[in-house]
Amino acid sequence: MAAVLDFAVGSHARAATVLVLFALLMFLPGQFQIPPMDRDEARFAQASKQMIETGDYVDIRFLTQVRYKKPVGIYWLQAGAVQAARAAGIPDALTSIWLYRIPSLLGAIGAVLLTYWTALCFTTRRGAVLAALMLGGSIILGVEARLAKTDSVLLFTILAAQGALARAYLWHDPQRQGAR
Repeated sequence: MAAVLDFAVGSHARAATVLVLFALLMFLPGQFQIPPMDRDEARFAQASKQMIETGDYVDIRFLTQVRYKKPVGIYWLQAGAVQAARAAGIPDALTSIWLYRIPSLLGAIGAVLLTYWTALCFTTRRGAVLAALMLGGSIILGVEARLAKTDSVLLFTILAAQGALARAYLWHDPQRQGAR
C-alpha cells in the first residue's frame, strides 16, 4: 500500500489515476447484478423511465402522482444515461436498473476526486490522496454508488462547491496559494 501511495503522490495525474482505479474497484462490484434495493431507487428509476416514455422532461411523475420531491437533475441524468445506452444498442436499456445507476456511480467517483482536490487546499498531496482514499473506502458511499438515487451526485456537487469556496478563501493567502 505504501508503494501505491508513493506512486500516487508523484503527480496530480498519478493521484487521479490511482483514485479513479480505487473507486472503480470499490464501486463496480455488484453494480450490474444487484436488483433494486431501496423503494426510493425503484421510484427514481420509474420516474426517469416515464420521462423517457412520455418525452416530458419537465413534469416528473411516478405512475400518476407528481414527483417534485428531489432535484430534477438526477432524473435528467438517469434519463440521459438510459437514452445513451439505447442509442448504443444496449438491449433492454429501458428496464435495466444498472443504467439508472450510472449517474450515482459517476457522482461517487467524482466525489472521491473532488475530495482530493478540496483537501489539497489544506494539506499535502499525500494527505489529500489519503482523504480521498478514505472517502472511497467508506461503506455508505459504496452503497450510494450502487443506488439510482440522488445522494452520491449531491455529494459531488457539494464537494465541488466546498472546493471552490476553499480556493476562493485561500486565494489571497500568499503562503497557501500554489503551495500544493
